[in-house]
Amino acid sequence: MSSHIPLSCADITNSEINAATDALRSERLALGCWTSRFEKSVAQHVGSNFGIATNSAYTAMFITLEFLGIGSGDEVITPAFANPWSAACVIQLGATPIFADCDPRSLNMDARDVGAKITQKTKAIIASHTYGNPTGIESLSKVAQEQEVPLIEDAGQAIGSKLHGRKVGTFGRVAIFAFHSTAQLTSIDGGVIVTDDDALASGCAQLRSHGLTSDPTITTDELQRVRADELMQSLGHGFRMSEVHAAVGAIQMNRLDEIMERRSEVSQWYIQRLGGVADIMCPTIDKGVEMSWDGFVIRLSDRFSREDRDEVIRGLHRHEIGAADYFQSVPTLPPILNKCAEVHPCPVADSISQRMIALPFYTLMTRREVDIVCQTLELMITRSTLSDT
Repeated sequence: MSSHIPLSCADITNSEINAATDALRSERLALGCWTSRFEKSVAQHVGSNFGIATNSAYTAMFITLEFLGIGSGDEVITPAFANPWSAACVIQLGATPIFADCDPRSLNMDARDVGAKITQKTKAIIASHTYGNPTGIESLSKVAQEQEVPLIEDAGQAIGSKLHGRKVGTFGRVAIFAFHSTAQLTSIDGGVIVTDDDALASGCAQLRSHGLTSDPTITTDELQRVRADELMQSLGHGFRMSEVHAAVGAIQMNRLDEIMERRSEVSQWYIQRLGGVADIMCPTIDKGVEMSWDGFVIRLSDRFSREDRDEVIRGLHRHEIGAADYFQSVPTLPPILNKCAEVHPCPVADSISQRMIALPFYTLMTRREVDIVCQTLELMITRSTLSDT
């Protein structure tokens, strides 16, 4: 059975292509009208005053932490079960990531473990919405407020998700959204910082553009300032988003409701097909959660080892069906271990990560493709089970 079903792919229409073409024909290829439009649309979606677009979610997180003064000797609490890029940012800034274990049900950080790991060195908490699920963010926000530690929402997998009617990106001092090629919405690649903190917004805007204060609109007053020492206020980075990327992102933001609805339909097909399979645990979505589905990730039962899971993934690959091990427990990754002198155990994340499988999931996926994936998955699980008997 040859299927050619990818793990993910973007949903690009003629509207995005036309907008990208318009951006290429404009006078400004960075920090122009498309960037401003994209930033405003993301900020308005959340209800925040400011949006700052960068060339990736990684760079958005990096300059956010940098503005907050995170550096050598500081600690930042970050999820053990998550994409490793936020921990990598902490390490690159010379600080120490302190990994908090995950709740076995939601897969998000356990607020009790976070509270237990806060020390005088803790300068920030990074909370992610795993696979788009915001469950538990209220408890984490409460811990951050009580301990007076800034909460950064890593909302890279969750644009459009809500908890009890409240949108993600509104629970902390600042939030980061991701628009890479496999996210719900794409700007080809990119990230957007949203916040109501005007100093943070201004500081991050400078840091993404080599520390320059220059107004992208080039006002008359700005034209009078011609010397670099008048414009450069700090050391910064070349983290600007291009106008082409911003144009694609702006059009995708217009399609948010449509894309969320379609991805929800795909997720329901998976749940209907796999919900009754004994060896498979589908995502658990609690009451009050309005889910923006970043992907569809299952968990195999406890009787499967990591090696069994890996063989199931290889079997899917042999049938040309995309699959991956999202996520491996971040503290167990060799580059992380090599940089951290001490890593506290996170037994739940360590155990769960060995049995997770990300299945193909994208906006234009068909029911037939979902059926093929599920049929092949069940076959691979059966073969793995038989090989153990």
